[in-house]
Amino acid sequence: MTGLSYVDSGLSCDTFNIIHVFSGNEFEKQELTDAVRHFRKRNLDFCIWVSRENLTPQVRACFEALELDIQGEEVGMVLDLDDYEPIDKLGHVNIQKVNTREHLIQYAEVIARNWNPADENVIRYYETTAALYLDTDTGIELFLYLHEGVPVAGVEMFPSNDEVAGLYGLATLEAYRGKGIGFALMTHALNTAKASGYKRMILQASEDGIGIYKKLGFRELTNYFEYS
Repeated sequence: MTGLSYVDSGLSCDTFNIIHVFSGNEFEKQELTDAVRHFRKRNLDFCIWVSRENLTPQVRACFEALELDIQGEEVGMVLDLDDYEPIDKLGHVNIQKVNTREHLIQYAEVIARNWNPADENVIRYYETTAALYLDTDTGIELFLYLHEGVPVAGVEMFPSNDEVAGLYGLATLEAYRGKGIGFALMTHALNTAKASGYKRMILQASEDGIGIYKKLGFRELTNYFEYS
């Protein structure tokens, strides 16, 4: 049995190289040791995500033995879409669904510019995975917000299963924050998810975003911890 999974993007970027400990009870020390060694041997940055329930004493001890330190914490939240009433915002007319390679590169550049300097690994990642993101059969949808024709924000919506969708990577360029753009993207994605038949929406929220998500009806489920 296995208690973790990991993804190697081939890039030295902890945004895309992720080890996920999803079962602390089925966790084996050697399994995590091998995953960590994989990235260290290749000299690639990586991170580990684990929920509060799965951060068992055994898992924590293994992290310490591998000299892994906690780097961040986010709140896992869920919204029951049956209880969500679609919200119409004027800003929705500025949202473009990403369905061409040109739009995808624009989306990637927006996400990359949320680091200073811009993280070129992010652009390379989306260039490499373009075929996957543009394949409508995956169910993944990327939304790009255009302010006076200029791409300034984006968010990803992806299926977890037939009933559950996830939101990831909501990001707005610093100069355009505080203008309701993120809220417009968020409500557009929720409206789309409900119209598509999903029953629940899940996400991980930073401390700054919890208030907005609660306003939309999200409730807290757990905490996630990032180690690297």
